[in-house]
Amino acid sequence: MKRFLQISLLLNSLLAIALVSCSPASGHKFIRTEVVTTNEVQPIIDQNNSLLYKAKIDLFRNHFSGLIVLKQIDSSTSHLTFITEIGMKMFDYEIRDTSFNLVYVFEPLNKPKILNLLKSDMKLILLQHLFNKQADLFEKNGEKVYKVKDNFRYYYVLNKGAKTVKTIKKKSALCTKVKTFYFYSNTLQANQIDLKHKGLIRLKIKLNNINKQ
Repeated sequence: MKRFLQISLLLNSLLAIALVSCSPASGHKFIRTEVVTTNEVQPIIDQNNSLLYKAKIDLFRNHFSGLIVLKQIDSSTSHLTFITEIGMKMFDYEIRDTSFNLVYVFEPLNKPKILNLLKSDMKLILLQHLFNKQADLFEKNGEKVYKVKDNFRYYYVLNKGAKTVKTIKKKSALCTKVKTFYFYSNTLQANQIDLKHKGLIRLKIKLNNINKQ
């Protein structure tokens, strides 16, 4: 029994060390807890202009390509719409303040598992789990990391000296579930966004900005 308790304690200690060491905030100094707004982090949706991204979505064994449009309708409402290369609308979300509502979905995609995945990933891409939420701020050598605790833990790594997000990691208690990467070049709007699930879920989203710079 004593031997079992020693092994159990050792395993728990190793697990705790692994969880801390793989955290994006590992080695960073805790600064404070704050409510994150657009004053601290640049949003993905441009409030002054519509954004147009060439989109590739690999969902299980299906591949979709086309255009994703991000459009601000008014001060509190925006839309995210995916249209295929032949002009067929696949899905349309209305984003109003903190709500994220499905307006339309192409019937073959109208399955609870698929809808939950798409909604979760679109919210992740648009930083919906970050804004107006309490987050722990960490910093190291000018690099800032925001950590938000919800049903999952979300880590937002910012580009040094900027308010733009470089990387997001969505983690469960044991492992990373989703990774999202943002790429910029002389602009506050991301030129490229890559999202990939880890593990058994086969879903990849790749967006390339085709707006005129």
